Amino acid sequence: MYTWLHVLDWRATSDPDALAVSDDREQLTYRQFRARVERTAAQWWARGIRPDDVVAVIARNSAEFLVQTLGLMRLGALPLLVNWRMTAHEIDRLLDTATPAGIFVDQAYQSVMENRDDLVRVVSGAKSEGWTGADCCGEPPAPYPRDRLRADQAAFLMHSSGTTGLPKIIPLDHGALIRGLAGFAIDIGDQQRGSRHLVMMPLFHLAGFAQAMQCFLTGGTLFIHDGVDIDRVINVIGRERINFFTAAPTIVEMLVDTMERTTQDADLSSLLEVQYGAAPIESELLERALRVICRRFRQIYGSTELQGFLSVLRPEDHVPGSARLATAGQISQGWEARIVDPAGNAQPTGAPGELWVRSENVIREYWRNPGETEAAFTSDGWYRTGDMAVLDEDNFLRIVGRSKDMIISGGENVYPAEIERALLDHPAVVDVAVVARPHPKWGETPVAFVVCAAGVVPDVGELDSHCRERLAGFKCPSSIEHITELPRNALGKVRKVELRERLVAGSA
Repeated sequence: MYTWLHVLDWRATSDPDALAVSDDREQLTYRQFRARVERTAAQWWARGIRPDDVVAVIARNSAEFLVQTLGLMRLGALPLLVNWRMTAHEIDRLLDTATPAGIFVDQAYQSVMENRDDLVRVVSGAKSEGWTGADCCGEPPAPYPRDRLRADQAAFLMHSSGTTGLPKIIPLDHGALIRGLAGFAIDIGDQQRGSRHLVMMPLFHLAGFAQAMQCFLTGGTLFIHDGVDIDRVINVIGRERINFFTAAPTIVEMLVDTMERTTQDADLSSLLEVQYGAAPIESELLERALRVICRRFRQIYGSTELQGFLSVLRPEDHVPGSARLATAGQISQGWEARIVDPAGNAQPTGAPGELWVRSENVIREYWRNPGETEAAFTSDGWYRTGDMAVLDEDNFLRIVGRSKDMIISGGENVYPAEIERALLDHPAVVDVAVVARPHPKWGETPVAFVVCAAGVVPDVGELDSHCRERLAGFKCPSSIEHITELPRNALGKVRKVELRERLVAGSA
């Protein structure tokens, strides 16, 4: 089977003059893109990087990010895509675990290299092709050995979000990613040669990187944004006739809000579909989005460990008011899924439990971490996702929380997602997260952190009454804390570990 370098070779041969990538600094055709990737592989080789060496990539979204990552992949090295939003201490711990031989950084993140004199170091900047000093000038470096890459070979490394602790390093295979993304492209149908994609999700995360790879697989053009500027997003969709983008529901809401109040000419008519993940889309938001953005939305549920998507809520299921909007869609072809109790016994249809999955696309191991690998897999190959979920009779999946987030109060299982949905039904509540607080009598009780609309702050008694009208008493929060903003990671997921730390510190 292919590797990603075969895909790039194919596109550079079949569509050499088609535009491959465009960002604020440059535009590259597929021919130019492949040439830059090959040159970058040779430059890393000349600097002493060898196959299987780890090279950390700490950079914001850009064409150069992709050139460096694919160049390292071409060499057979392992680029480690690092979340630059982590603190310096967190990055240090990650690099100590990964023990890289080299590092590529944006100029803004050079400080992470201060105590890394042992590494091959390259800083992206205004000079040619991201290389500094003698490497950017003069004769090209000597050719490098082009070892045969395999489909079952690790292409690159990512790391978990660390919302519950120290990130784990995750190796992703060439073949598994191609297989998953090819199936997704077939399911959509409209992603084909010449399609125009906007990526604004971080490329260090699978949501952003997979969109880029899917664009190349289908022969499209990738327009790269570094971060989310809604006015700029609207302008580029109209100017460049964008067909697809991926976003979290929070970004969709920002786009809808802006479109509804804008007085300028804004043309989103080129959009064929919006893909989103990380959370379901609310019925009211979907109704507005269908009116002002486009007529097709698709929810994707997956994770880095699954090397793609497990379930999809297709456009035909995006009907305002439909119960299916609360789900993550239907289990996809090639996947087995089961819901189990704490002892690993299968739960009946409609009963909640932990979601276990099995497929050729699941990673084989956490990198250099046999303990976490053993904990994540059963002896017969089921991967424990850690998500608490329900499967209905039509194989639609509804996520009700994380197993580590589940609250056991007085012997009863309490799922934070259920409480969060109830509070979001209150018109003044715009965001909410529920975590556990230790309790001397009940073991744990739920605490809700609530963000309210500007200028509207209902008292705690009103919110408590709202919950008690909708939830059993043991599920209702023992405390409701007002907060101006929930801490989130790069994909928009709430960092509940920070909220738990607030409780322990006594600041809430």
